[in-house]
Amino acid sequence: MESQYKKYSFGYILNLYFSAGAIDMIGVLLDLEAFMGMSFTEVLRELVIFTAPGTYYEITGGMDRLPKAFLPQLKTDIHLHQKMTGIIQGTNSVAIQLSHQQTKEQSTITGDLAIVTIPFSAMRFVNLEPFHSFSYFKRRAIRELNYMAATKIAIEFKSRFWEIAGQLGGKTITDQPIRFTYLPSPGIGTSGPAILIASYTWADEAHTWDSQPEEKRIQYALKNLAEIYGNIVYSQFVRGASYSWALNPYASGGFSFFEPGQETELFPGIVSPEGRVHFAGEHTSKTRTWIQGAIESGIRAAYEVNDLPK
Repeated sequence: MESQYKKYSFGYILNLYFSAGAIDMIGVLLDLEAFMGMSFTEVLRELVIFTAPGTYYEITGGMDRLPKAFLPQLKTDIHLHQKMTGIIQGTNSVAIQLSHQQTKEQSTITGDLAIVTIPFSAMRFVNLEPFHSFSYFKRRAIRELNYMAATKIAIEFKSRFWEIAGQLGGKTITDQPIRFTYLPSPGIGTSGPAILIASYTWADEAHTWDSQPEEKRIQYALKNLAEIYGNIVYSQFVRGASYSWALNPYASGGFSFFEPGQETELFPGIVSPEGRVHFAGEHTSKTRTWIQGAIESGIRAAYEVNDLPK
């Protein structure tokens, strides 16, 4: 039954069972308008993750503490500012071609195996030698896998004025361009400044924000927040910042998200090794779009290379 629905879009299935008004309400109130053309099972998986009982974890002090925890053991093996430009597979080795992004110096690292974790959106710019060292199915997955644009706008305020209005953490959803606003859960009830995610958007809605310079994004976000909380947002404003993953040259999108039929047609090619090259990253897991999926894929890839015949 699940495989039957993998070939249909979320919007197509909704049109079979709901009225136009109900679909409009679902799209606006759940902020799913940007997902109507995506795979029905992919959207359903995301909704289940958000609504099913379970526990969410955060790393106190910031999520970057996770990769930094590996630094003491790996720091001598980390090469910063290096962009992978090519993969050369030989009979007994694989070579990764690199370009230093500051000095432009070209270099090569050779090993028995390679685990490639960059998004397939960025992988399209990597040269393969020989070209057929990657199978047709892998090259097709790299070429066709859909990546969602994602843009965030964060704003710091002098006080938690939204808590005075009765909102203690959580999120708000509006049909204004900001769509999702996430209110901070740490420090509820405390005084002093606080930061909220004024806007988090995906797909076409993110591209709309991407058309504006950062200063304008912050101004428009404040305007949208003022329609919810009033002009207090202007007097309490400190500073803002915005980030677009679609405009990041090393990501070229926020996260992978299957279009109708792609899970059946592309996923086996996405996850499979190609000669001496193995693959990890959220796009190679069943928990796509999440950090958890990236961690799961790393564990899987580690088992893959460790279980190879010595």
